[in-house]
Amino acid sequence: MAKINVYGTESYSTFICREPIEVDTDNYPELEGMTEEEMKEYIRSNAYEMKPLNEEWYENLEEELMASDIRRDKIYGEESGIIFDGE
Repeated sequence: MAKINVYGTESYSTFICREPIEVDTDNYPELEGMTEEEMKEYIRSNAYEMKPLNEEWYENLEEELMASDIRRDKIYGEESGIIFDGE
């Protein structure tokens, strides 16, 4: 009698968009004088180093953004398959 372990697998990608945080030059004077595009690029590159709005709970803006409530999520690219021991 021969035996083999068979496993079912699943994989997928998830996109999550969180509630926004309003960033303005009153709270972030380093953005003063920048165009909207310059502000976007600065925030993308420096969110980890920027102060959070809620300094009691978060260490930086990026952490605060990632803790915001989920506004929308989407699962896509779902796949299923079969694998065996050793694969």
